[in-house]
Amino acid sequence: MASTYSEGPSPTMRLPKRNLIAVIGTTGVGKSKLSVTLARVLNGEVINGDSMQMYRGMDTITNKHPIPERHSIPHHLLGHITDRSSEYGLPQFEREAEKVVDDIHRRANVPILVGGTHYYIQSFLIRNMTVASSEPRNLTEEEAKFLDECDTSALFTKLKGVDPLIASKFHPRDRRKLRRALEICWTTGRKASQIYADQKQHDQNQEVDIARYRTLVFWVWSKPEVLNPRLHSRVDDMMNKGNLLDEVQEMSKLYFNLDPLPDIDRGLWQVIGFKEFLPYIESGKDEDREKGLQDMKRATVKYATTQVRWIRRKWMVAAAEAGNDVTTVLLDASDLSKWGEKVEHPATEIAKLFLRGQEIPRSLRVPDGLEDMVQQAQEKDNSARPDNWRHFACDICMDDGEKFVCVGEERWQVHLRSRRHRQTLKHINERAAFERWKASRD
Repeated sequence: MASTYSEGPSPTMRLPKRNLIAVIGTTGVGKSKLSVTLARVLNGEVINGDSMQMYRGMDTITNKHPIPERHSIPHHLLGHITDRSSEYGLPQFEREAEKVVDDIHRRANVPILVGGTHYYIQSFLIRNMTVASSEPRNLTEEEAKFLDECDTSALFTKLKGVDPLIASKFHPRDRRKLRRALEICWTTGRKASQIYADQKQHDQNQEVDIARYRTLVFWVWSKPEVLNPRLHSRVDDMMNKGNLLDEVQEMSKLYFNLDPLPDIDRGLWQVIGFKEFLPYIESGKDEDREKGLQDMKRATVKYATTQVRWIRRKWMVAAAEAGNDVTTVLLDASDLSKWGEKVEHPATEIAKLFLRGQEIPRSLRVPDGLEDMVQQAQEKDNSARPDNWRHFACDICMDDGEKFVCVGEERWQVHLRSRRHRQTLKHINERAAFERWKASRD
């Protein structure tokens, strides 16, 4: 009698991956609107991928999608963190998101992940296959206190002493990255630069299946000259129609009652609008209110620029490395009067093809006229190369009384061509010419 025992699939045999749709893009571009549309058409459920929207309440300052506009579509990981003083992190998001996706699949529905915290979304969708190493230890009380309470310059100095190579990779003011690198060094007993080098060698030496799901990603994009005025108007609406200042006031009461005061660049405190309006909350002066408004607009535009840069330099490279498991489709949302034609209709039709198991033709992935942007975005990410980690300090441009610093030759050349640098140099030359003229008259 033949045995019915089976050893299971071959180690090299890949099981079919489950489907997931994601929507990424800048703040204020319409990601949430598209996710709800897709969910209504595809029998989907929405998963929040915005780190600030994990916290309960604060709906205006965190830009949660209004309840009436959700059309009764289930939304997960939205406003579920009740302790606003706690710090929500990537490991917690990955655990929670995986559980939610599993539940949605069990209901035979389509998970739709949407948000602007692209670091979270990329880390969840594309695994970081770390090299096996000894179990890291916990931080000592002294180490934890140093990481939480020291200023950023002290962090940078300490990291240079522990791992000068990795310190050179980061900007001296990038507190989050400096802190994480120093934490890795202390808890693993190894230099972070060596761990990253081992990781790169590991990935090159073997074929790694890094995509967690068969994924279709919609990148909703808008021309900056069109998007930026929209962002300004949205901030005005948050002030005039929402309760932005009431929420800042509520946050400030909690913030100043904590001892020690939390790092304003971590947790909920880093949400755009809080630190910008803190001076007004404390002073009540109209000029501080107006300054807070303008600072919030500038910070929002800057954040949108950073989001696009991440997608182009990080996401597109990682997606290409994931191969056929991940497909990215660019949608042009510059003209809102053509939202249905340019965004909603193509997205729903492409999603239907994807869910039927069909490959998305390249002609549908990029709108006409935007091919160069996607091609440039898929160029190799050179940020991991140590030869691009050199620091350049500008002798004439200053930031808060310190020399302006660029990391890498490419960014340094961009700075030298920037309007800021050229205007500063022009002012210095004009001043020098004036001083020479004045000296000639003496």
